[in-house]
Amino acid sequence: MEAIRSMTGFGRAYYRDENLKLVVLIRSVNSKGLEISVRLPRELSIYEKDIRNLIKERVYRGSISVSVQLEFFKIKPEVKISDLAEIVDEIISSTRHIGLNISDDLVLQLAFKFYKPTLSEESIVENEEFKQLFFSVFDKALSDFIRSKVEEGRLLLEDIKRQLEVLENLLREVKERSQTLAERAKEKLLSKEREILGKEDSAVVVQELKLLLERLDINEEIQRLESHIKLFKEELQKGAPIGKKLEFITQEMLREVNTMGNKLPDLFPLNVEMKSAIDKIRQQVANLE
Repeated sequence: MEAIRSMTGFGRAYYRDENLKLVVLIRSVNSKGLEISVRLPRELSIYEKDIRNLIKERVYRGSISVSVQLEFFKIKPEVKISDLAEIVDEIISSTRHIGLNISDDLVLQLAFKFYKPTLSEESIVENEEFKQLFFSVFDKALSDFIRSKVEEGRLLLEDIKRQLEVLENLLREVKERSQTLAERAKEKLLSKEREILGKEDSAVVVQELKLLLERLDINEEIQRLESHIKLFKEELQKGAPIGKKLEFITQEMLREVNTMGNKLPDLFPLNVEMKSAIDKIRQQVANLE
């Protein structure tokens, strides 16, 4: 089971030697899905696909930004024998063409004078040694990034559990008081009906009372909310990724609490406190991967 993680995080890795400096930064913010933005120096663009694939293997949700800084201090020129041989052949051919016969040493001196090996950063980043170095640094940054998401996820989970406990306590109080509040509301409504109709034994009053009693019953909503809370707890035990599913469950929780308030207005302010607890849970759940 993977630890529950926040969608937001930050990771960094750094490497430096006498030849180059390499910095990898990875950060993320909330998003409905997985979005990856990669900013690379031109010569490292060949690795963008690999970078995206590595992130997809370990991250499920969030807007991810990757930034890589690469600076070369000095590059040792790489002499290509084939290029040098072409220059040697050209010197020998040219000198013979004009009737000169020069020594091998002089031919080599002239060849090295005319041969200008280009320093290609692209050729350096494409070699296997640099590739291993780069992805070693990138993996450190990605691991640091994941660690920060796990730590923030732990804090979010603690707050979610606190608010869930608040909600359960409020629900227990609602269960204890709902019957009394329903009876009180029933008496108020019955009294009002009697005033309007002026008949205590009116069949209309009895029928209206029956309908009102049905509307005042919130037992089904209480049971469904208890079921949603149980499911929420079960999902928390499964680990990442769970953000989207928990968002759906909190919506269902809020639906039941709203229905309770509509059926039994005397639940105020308990109803408001329950909505507040669910809203706090919803806000934190929205940050989960």
